[in-house]
Amino acid sequence: MSDAVMEAGLLEKTKKPKSPAAELIVEVAREHKVSPFRQMREMLGLHFGSTKLSFDEYYSNGVYSPALNPSQKRQFVGEKGSYKLNCLLSPLKMTLRARSFISDKILYSAVIDSLGFATTRTQAALSKHRSHGNITTLRNADDLSAFLRQSARYPLFVKPGVGSGSVGSALITSYEEASDEIIMANGGRANAASFAEVVAKDYGAGFLLQDAVQQHSDLTDVIGQAVGTLRIVTVLAEDNAPQVLYALWKIPSPDAMSDNYWQSGSMIAELDAASGEILQCRRGAGPSREELLSHPVSGRAFRGFKIPHWDKVIDITTQAHQIYPNFGVFGWDIALADDGPLIIECNANPHHMLYQLATGRGIYNDDLAPVLDRTINRSKKRLADLSAEWKEEKRKH
Repeated sequence: MSDAVMEAGLLEKTKKPKSPAAELIVEVAREHKVSPFRQMREMLGLHFGSTKLSFDEYYSNGVYSPALNPSQKRQFVGEKGSYKLNCLLSPLKMTLRARSFISDKILYSAVIDSLGFATTRTQAALSKHRSHGNITTLRNADDLSAFLRQSARYPLFVKPGVGSGSVGSALITSYEEASDEIIMANGGRANAASFAEVVAKDYGAGFLLQDAVQQHSDLTDVIGQAVGTLRIVTVLAEDNAPQVLYALWKIPSPDAMSDNYWQSGSMIAELDAASGEILQCRRGAGPSREELLSHPVSGRAFRGFKIPHWDKVIDITTQAHQIYPNFGVFGWDIALADDGPLIIECNANPHHMLYQLATGRGIYNDDLAPVLDRTINRSKKRLADLSAEWKEEKRKH
């Protein structure tokens, strides 16, 4: 991370993991009784297999575990395998144009808001060339620093207009006029002008400044003030009715400003898709991954806790999925306020490794594979029908 970005207090991009070190291979051999030769054989087979699991993903997902049989190991996907699966669920030939729109957080939020779905309110957006209708448009660093000093309503959550993994985001709680500094939720401080210069330089094509979500009091009692969003993955199967494939709760590290799981100390809980009840919660990856029975700060028990407004969470995600019926899969980031759920983001390429880290199971497990197969078959049929329609239209004109 550059000194300028560190000064600005924005979340940096996670560094790509290196190939597994010899110490890790030895640790797995010692603690799990899996020989280095067996580890290498399994890694090579999974890396060149259909799920494209990289060497570091073999370890981060715990696929080396002797409790997993060969069939169960092949159920895990890596980043490439996850993308390949999502392209089968939502074929690019019928979703490519819409993907760029969905990934545009400014436009997508505005559209779902206009359709009546609860979402976060955008106070302003930075862009060198683009305008945003009724949303205040900031053109440069001077505009942004002036907005932070004079017009912003705090607390404020800021993030790039395009991107993932919370990279470039920050939760700003206030502005201190005496020092001309913005105050971050984690206690960090940044000079308003310096912050604006970094953002304008790195994210001049699009940057959002939104109302920070006031999290439901029941969730805050368990995890603290930092907002932990729900990751709800929905699929559109043969009957064209969206259903929840799986549900997770991304729980921020006690000293974090966002719920990105790759930040040290972050946790992720598996939820019962029918009831919203926590089934288990884990922290870390690979040999350091551990199951947590309670929150490390509040002491509140995880297992058995139920997410409030669960019926509304299911309703908002399944109904919003129907806006784009060509997509077989979506990953929704949902925040929960006292009066109900808010759509934070829609992901056309949900990262299924989150599910694997939360559960210790591959995404192609015996429970989910039949649903995935039905969704893939439905998407193939829809693509064939659309292709026939396109061909007929072309013949007519």
